[in-house]
Amino acid sequence: MILLGVDEAGRGSIIGPMIVAGVVIEEDKAELLAKLGVKDSKKLKREKREELFKLILYYSLSIAIVKVFPEDIDARNLNELTYDSVIKIIQSALPFRPGRVTVDKVGKEERVIRFIKEIGAEPNVIHNADVLYPECSAASIIAKVIRDKYVDILKQKYGDFGSGYPGDDKTVDWIKQVYSVSSTPPPIIRRSWKILQEIAPNYYISKHGY
Repeated sequence: MILLGVDEAGRGSIIGPMIVAGVVIEEDKAELLAKLGVKDSKKLKREKREELFKLILYYSLSIAIVKVFPEDIDARNLNELTYDSVIKIIQSALPFRPGRVTVDKVGKEERVIRFIKEIGAEPNVIHNADVLYPECSAASIIAKVIRDKYVDILKQKYGDFGSGYPGDDKTVDWIKQVYSVSSTPPPIIRRSWKILQEIAPNYYISKHGY
């Protein structure tokens, strides 16, 4: 059976894009990847993720990526944006006729489940899919490696802001430092994240606040 796994990286970040990735792979190859060490990207060090990234590219039939940038996240509901991206990934996989589509669940998933059924595939939209299913673990690694590379590029321009997540002191300190010298927020910051009310109040906007 042909499988499609879909997962994201950077959904909860306050800096940079969210990356949604899809991996189309034959079932036996997905099982092989699991034996080779493919698992949830959060449980792997960066060096190992990059090593597995190459194996995933080698064994998969197709890879698809959707980038969602801060200005989009600030303007729309994040769950809807996530599932819009998931549907784009599924559409890109249609030529391969996946028999099962596995997606790491966020929010209300009815629209995605309905779409998967419409294409004649088995919907497998569940929490912790990136832990339980190797095709989804593979997608999580693809998404994470690509986001890491993109973050590296952003750091070359804007300085070292840490992981980009609001729980990272380095990220918070970087935002405070930028805020202390500029009234204009860098475009890499998600201005609708409520933590900005505390650390950079003039940067913060409510949803649809433009």
